[in-house]
Amino acid sequence: MKKLIFLIAPLAIMLFSCTEKIELDLDTSSVRLVVEGNLTDLPGPHRVRIATTAPYYAEGLLPVVADAEVTINDSDTTVILTEQEPGDYYTPVGFVGEPGKTYTLEIRLNEEIAGTKDYTAIAMMPLKIPTDSCNVKYEPDMYKGLWQIRWYAQDPPGENAYLFRAYRNGEPVTDSLSRWGAVDDQFFDGNYTMGIGVLYFFKNRNQYIYEGDSITLEVCNITEEYQHFVMYLKEEVQSNNPLFSPPAANVPGNISNGGLGYFAVYPVQYVRTIYR
Repeated sequence: MKKLIFLIAPLAIMLFSCTEKIELDLDTSSVRLVVEGNLTDLPGPHRVRIATTAPYYAEGLLPVVADAEVTINDSDTTVILTEQEPGDYYTPVGFVGEPGKTYTLEIRLNEEIAGTKDYTAIAMMPLKIPTDSCNVKYEPDMYKGLWQIRWYAQDPPGENAYLFRAYRNGEPVTDSLSRWGAVDDQFFDGNYTMGIGVLYFFKNRNQYIYEGDSITLEVCNITEEYQHFVMYLKEEVQSNNPLFSPPAANVPGNISNGGLGYFAVYPVQYVRTIYR
């Protein structure tokens, strides 16, 4: 088998976008659909990107899938997404997700990919767990110096998972998937977090936080399934070693009919601190 490359472009679309190249061992004889999209409880529009896998030697971005019929529905409402650029489909501006609801993404293609025109993804938006605050602490003796963003919140009993991103003086500083934080509550289930470190800035990588910087922490309540998906991709980005890569069938996405990627729905909140 040859390597195929697919791109994961994280969709915190209102604040930033980025592109990660992920290499997986896939059968080059079979093109696969790649879907990635987010729905949050913030005002849209929210984007769903649709593309296909491509050989590793292909130049440029993935081949996009245009002219598809794309909808998102819950038990009450169905919205039609509009294709504003080839392969990029957007919800209406006023459409927001609601915590506790389950959403179904439905895609119908003009032409079959991997033997089908129809793909779906089902995702439940977790309840929003309030975040109290965050702060920044410098650790001079760890990894030749690092800053950690520490998170304070009461985690309720039961399985919960969280995604973290950060902004310095209003600009994204975790606009690469490899720098996201994604954790479950295995070690603090039902307890107060007491300022655990969730994001790190390494001095030897020129990831500085300066005195007086305004740091905003984005906290997303995600499902454990999506947390596993993000961690899998982070490992792929950081190791990028095909000898130790698991089979593509193990990619924990939620796209039906063999599609790759994830349709994630989650509530979002922000807390801010000034580094002193």
